[in-house]
Amino acid sequence: MPQGRSDEQWERMMEAGRYIMIRTAKRGSLIPYGEFNKALAEDAEVAPFDLSRDGERNALGALLADIVKDDPDHKKYMLSSVVALATLDAPGKGFYSLAEHLEHLEAGANATRKHDVWVKQAELTHEHYRRTPRT
Repeated sequence: MPQGRSDEQWERMMEAGRYIMIRTAKRGSLIPYGEFNKALAEDAEVAPFDLSRDGERNALGALLADIVKDDPDHKKYMLSSVVALATLDAPGKGFYSLAEHLEHLEAGANATRKHDVWVKQAELTHEHYRRTPRT
């Protein structure tokens, strides 16, 4: 069971999460983690992650990473770049680890460089999905 969820639940969550992020990208906007979590629970018909708990926040991050890695275009843009903290001024820490893993960000990058990479990834994601027919 991935992150305490059944395989079937995780698959539903991946599908729902992907479409929530695509809808967000098509609008050219960002979605806070809390709103994403709520929409995810509703769309996938599962209990939401308890974002007050470290393990649950990590599970949400793992879900986002799985969705990105499952995307055949993850080397071009990171779909999860449209999910951000409530202030909408940065993604979670896991985004940067995944960006390093996917070679969008060099290891040891400073805060300014990290922010620039996130902004660029969000721009690339928005651009891609604005051009893409409805999904």
